[in-house]
Amino acid sequence: FFCLHAFLSSVDRNQLLRFIHCCAACDVQQEAASGLLRTLQHSLDLSCSSCVEPPEEDQTEPLSLSADDCRAVSTILTHSSRDTQLDLRDCEVEDSVLDLLFPVLHRVRLRVSKTVLLQLLSLVPVNSERDTVRRAVSLCRALGGELDLSHTTLDQRVCGALVQMLDSCEGLTELDLSHCQLTDQLLLPLITHLHKVQVLDLSHNQITDASTDVLLQLLSINPSIHSVRLFSNNIVHRAAFKEHTQFEIW
Repeated sequence: FFCLHAFLSSVDRNQLLRFIHCCAACDVQQEAASGLLRTLQHSLDLSCSSCVEPPEEDQTEPLSLSADDCRAVSTILTHSSRDTQLDLRDCEVEDSVLDLLFPVLHRVRLRVSKTVLLQLLSLVPVNSERDTVRRAVSLCRALGGELDLSHTTLDQRVCGALVQMLDSCEGLTELDLSHCQLTDQLLLPLITHLHKVQVLDLSHNQITDASTDVLLQLLSINPSIHSVRLFSNNIVHRAAFKEHTQFEIW
């Protein structure tokens, strides 16, 4: 498998997964894993973009990752000498299986679908506060400090996990909650936990004038916030927002 570089241009995600399993089961595991990662230029791409013949958009078949698959990926990443890009777009993973990746998330730069991202976010809160913080920090680092939940549906459960994420890590600077069907009721418990975010996108939601006061309070909670986007909400009276350059609403 150290000759992988000879046909790297033709390897697809199914072949890559076989190599990952091979290296994870190798007697000289560390050497095998390091060799594979160097050859792949520290990028494990399990998305459709790695396919030899990329399928048509409407024919894209998700790759279902098993517990053994995620365990092998985790083993390989444990031996990584530097950050590795892990691309899980076009992949399906059960929550219990995805949980196996948390111990190595701090070693990766992550690219995932919104579905998997919501799964990861929901897995952040656990019984141990210490482990919750560790998970939140690892996920935040893997995402490069930017959490994009746009075009997903936020409910109370997801918002609760998001609160845990916001409370537990310092590095989350950009949060995109646009097109999330966010209401005044869902926004209210989030506001007091947005004291670290610098760029906040709340566009294309169902926020009304009832949230004006709490949104203005955000500036006192978070004086370092740069931008709050409020385009295409149900806010009628906008004069109060026009007094602050941080708000983008017109």
